[in-house]
Amino acid sequence: MQPFKKKRLEDKIGPEESRIAAKTQLKGTLSGTESMRIAGHIEGDIQSGRLVWVEKGGNLKGDIDARHVIIEGTLKGNIKNAEQVEIRTEAHISGNIQTQKIAMAEGSFFEGAIHMPKNADETIHFVEKRQPK
Repeated sequence: MQPFKKKRLEDKIGPEESRIAAKTQLKGTLSGTESMRIAGHIEGDIQSGRLVWVEKGGNLKGDIDARHVIIEGTLKGNIKNAEQVEIRTEAHISGNIQTQKIAMAEGSFFEGAIHMPKNADETIHFVEKRQPK
């Protein structure tokens, strides 16, 4: 039997995480090897070896350099070097995104450019599941 694969991006948060609580304000750079959840307000860049999650109500003015990124709140900055990015329904992003995979929910706001590096050895196939009207 194969081990259970975690499909949801938030399952990649890992055993340890740093959390910036709501109503907390921080200026400066955050860096670490573990995941980070942002519910407060940060002015500065974030670097993480795992997941950075800007929750609803969270506000970040700065760049994110992380393996996985979830945005539910507000980001005014760029996302760099990501493997996977999720932009959820109430997210508001002004900045550029560099990622291998991206998912954007209806109702989210994005202003910027998306750069997805191309791997010549790997073909991605897409099948439209919706039927034309």
